[in-house]
Amino acid sequence: MTDDTPRVVFLFDDTDVCLFPSLDTAEDWMEAIDVDDNEYTAALTDTGRVIRMRTEKGLVVLELTEQTDLPKLRELLRDHGESIGQRGIELAPVAFANRSWKEDWDSRWPQWPRWLDKRLHPHGPIQA
Repeated sequence: MTDDTPRVVFLFDDTDVCLFPSLDTAEDWMEAIDVDDNEYTAALTDTGRVIRMRTEKGLVVLELTEQTDLPKLRELLRDHGESIGQRGIELAPVAFANRSWKEDWDSRWPQWPRWLDKRLHPHGPIQA
């Protein structure tokens, strides 16, 4: 995994956070109007690299910068962890992302029979 390929993209909106396995996935999920209206307070990788958010022709564009801000990532994750009752998530951002993706996977609906689920989703939940 190169430094230009983040394992996790953290997108913050105050104390709320969305997690994505790639910049492309985050770009596809985000809405240009929200980026233009500065709805997101920060976008960072699991290593603390700052992600620049902008729009171009109505599409969201995320760009890795050379700047890193690991203290900011930890501060935002700590605030999020306190708001959801999970203290300490800032100490292991990737583990937090993997756990969150697994919990989302386990609670998805509908729950398919195991044999069909394995056929439709052979790789299981997203993991960094």
